[in-house]
Amino acid sequence: MGYITKDNAGLFCNTNGALLKNAPEALVLEFPGLGGGSCLGGVMDFSVYDNEYTKRFAEKDILIAYLFTGPWSWGSRSAVNIADSVVDALFEKYDVKDVPVVVCGGSMGGQSALIYCAESRHKITACAAACPGYDLPRMCRETPEFARTVISAVAGYGVPVEPALESVSPLHRINDMPVIPYHIVCDGADEIFDADGMREYAEKLKKHNGGGVEFVYLEGLRHGEFTPRAREELHVFIEENCLK
Repeated sequence: MGYITKDNAGLFCNTNGALLKNAPEALVLEFPGLGGGSCLGGVMDFSVYDNEYTKRFAEKDILIAYLFTGPWSWGSRSAVNIADSVVDALFEKYDVKDVPVVVCGGSMGGQSALIYCAESRHKITACAAACPGYDLPRMCRETPEFARTVISAVAGYGVPVEPALESVSPLHRINDMPVIPYHIVCDGADEIFDADGMREYAEKLKKHNGGGVEFVYLEGLRHGEFTPRAREELHVFIEENCLK
């Protein structure tokens, strides 16, 4: 996507680049949750991505980009293409290549990060997904108020709805996932994505992956909630895989 360049990349993502003192040693891509949510504090504006977590990344020369892929993007082809182009633009802007690329996100952002692992033309190093949408056909059946958002993401695919939903559903893409480390956080009282189903998904991914899947179960928490420890563990997982 030639429109996204090193000169206008800031229109398509919010980064901590201004906080780095040296060239990036790694790149973290954070996909937005539904409506622009973030598990690390990103917002869809043009300011510096400056908070506790992004400052810690900057201290280790880790560039993080909170992507503007759209509030209803659900790992769509458009979202993947935008993310790939942002990676190209940031690599050119900072004159780096072949650095680790770790992806993350929560809810829709976690689902998008997982789908990006399967679809990206870049080599992904690791993935952290908090309460991800693991089975979108099931979500549309059981929580139909969210169906309009997913249908919006895949309406132009030119195929029936069910295979379109499966194409952006991590449960249905397990065989396409790269063998890399995964960190999956599950809210035990999640009212949108069933916790038992998410555990089963993580087990299937672990079997496909030959291990390498960390599953964090947060007893009694509702969708999108974090304990301080769980948020710290997610940050540490990202950081450690950036610095391998």
